[in-house]
This record gives sequence, structure tokens and C-alpha cells, in this order.
Amino acid sequence: MKKILITSLLCNIILTQAMTGLELAEKINNKPEPKDSKSLILMDLINLKRNKTRTSEMVSISKDNGDKMLLFFKSPKRDKGVGFLKIEDDDNDKFALFIPKLKKIRRISSDNQSDSFMNSDLSYEDMLSRDLGDFYYTIITEDEQFYILESIPKDKNSEYSKHESWVSKDELLIKKEKSYDKEGNLLKNKLFKHENIKGYDIVSEIDVTNVQKNHQTILKIKNSGIDVGIEDDIFQEKNLKRFEKFSN
Repeated sequence: MKKILITSLLCNIILTQAMTGLELAEKINNKPEPKDSKSLILMDLINLKRNKTRTSEMVSISKDNGDKMLLFFKSPKRDKGVGFLKIEDDDNDKFALFIPKLKKIRRISSDNQSDSFMNSDLSYEDMLSRDLGDFYYTIITEDEQFYILESIPKDKNSEYSKHESWVSKDELLIKKEKSYDKEGNLLKNKLFKHENIKGYDIVSEIDVTNVQKNHQTILKIKNSGIDVGIEDDIFQEKNLKRFEKFSN
């Protein structure tokens, strides 16, 4: 029995050592994801210097692992009706923002993806899905609970030089991440919580602190519908002006 246990442990060690960063990233990427979802999101913007917090409420409709998203602000009053559209594809990523007071749809170009999303600590780049082919991956270290996976963007226009992600060994979920600026200095600390719904591990909270600005954003995500059959034609710019239709 002891020989069997020792052999099993040695095999696990060898298999772990043999796994590459890309293979780990593929395992994370291959976890099952819902076809679509509807969510209510509370976003706290926290000025850590002044100890002040501002809270927004949003409703989000997404599909295809978040590659398509339509989002509306319900509060505070000054942001009510602001709409955000994201569509990702292999050829081009599309961002559009509708500001009711201006009555205009603003398209965000790839040159502006490092800009803050609605004064939060999330940039538009942070809101993109991470395609496997867009990064170089290395497992830089590990312990009993976590792999630490380094992801270096291939895109020279990225606002980041690298990410370091703490990936749980039991569930293959990213629990913590450090993101570094172009000069290699720590820019953001990120924490993630998950809940299991219908067999999917879904992010329920995102906590992002910009250590250079001393500012924090916390997103609390409550899913109200999973795999409900959302149609593709919802994700159009014209629907950014239809807050009343999609915000309930």
C-alpha cells in the first residue's frame, strides 16, 4: 500500500512538472461556460485617500462567454440610461458607449482601450476576454493550492507588460491576479469570487485596486438568468438607446 501511495504521489509530481503554462491556460479556457446570462451588478467606486464610496447599479446581458455584452446603468440618477455594448470577434473588437445627456453613441477605438470604464479601475482592455493565442504563458511557481501563471500580452499596444494569476489547483479558477504596467511596475491587484450555478463556475465578485492611483472598484454580480436563450440580434448599437426595454 505504501509503495502504491508513493508511486501515485511521484506520478502526480511528474505530471505537474510536465504541464506547460499554455496547457494550464487551455485547461482554464476549456472549463464549461454558460451560453448566455442576465445579471444585476452593483459597482462600488472607492477613493481610498478620502475614504469615499460611490455606488452604481447596472443590468447586463451577455452571450458567448462574454464576447457579446449589452449593459445599462440604472443608478445613480446622473448615469441612468448610459448604455455599453461590447462585441468581440477575431478580426475586430467593438466597444460603444451611449450617453443620454449627449444623445450620442461614442465608439471606443483600439487606441483608447486603456481608458477607464465609467471612472472605475477597470479599463476597456480589462473587459475583453483573453484569447489563448494573445499571450505567452509560463507557470512561474506553485504551492499545494495554487499555480501562479504568468501571461505576457503579444499585443504591443496593451497597457500591461504582464499578469500574474493565482489559479486554484482543485477547481482551476483564477482567485487573485497582479497586473503590471508597461514599465514593469505593479498597477492593479485583483481578487475574484465565484459561485457554482447549473454546473458553471461563474464570477460573483471582482475586486480591483489600482495601487498607483490608490483607488478601488468592487463589482458584485447577481445572476438572474443562465442559459435563457438570448438572441444575437440584441447586441446592436440601436439597442443602446432602449434602456427601458432591456433594463428590467
